[in-house]
Amino acid sequence: MKKYIFIWAIFWVVVYAIVSKTGYPDAATGVLGAAALSLFFVIKIIGSSWSGEVMEIKTEHEYRSDDDGGHTRDIDYAYVKLANGKVKKIQDLGWKVGDKLARKSGQFKPKLVS
Repeated sequence: MKKYIFIWAIFWVVVYAIVSKTGYPDAATGVLGAAALSLFFVIKIIGSSWSGEVMEIKTEHEYRSDDDGGHTRDIDYAYVKLANGKVKKIQDLGWKVGDKLARKSGQFKPKLVS
C-alpha cells in the first residue's frame, strides 16, 4: 500500500508544479483539494478487501463518444456475490461461473481462489 501512496504523492506533486509554473497560483488550492479527495478514495479502494463467488457473466454494450462520433464496445462483466450478500459488478478477466475470487487489502485486482 505504501507503494501506491508514494505514486499518488509523486503524481500530485507534479500536477502542483505544473499548475504553479503555468501562472495560475490561485489554482494551487484547487489542486491540493483534489489531491486530498483522491487520497480518500485511494485509501478506501486499496484498503478494502472482499471475497465472493462469480454468479453470472454478462456482455454489455457500452457507447463511448469521441471526435469521430463514437463507437460501441462489448465488455464482459462478472457479477460476484460477496460474503456479505451484496453483488459486485467487475470487469471479467476470464473467470467462469462458480469461480471463487478474493481481493486482499493493497491489491487492485481480485485473485482466483478456486
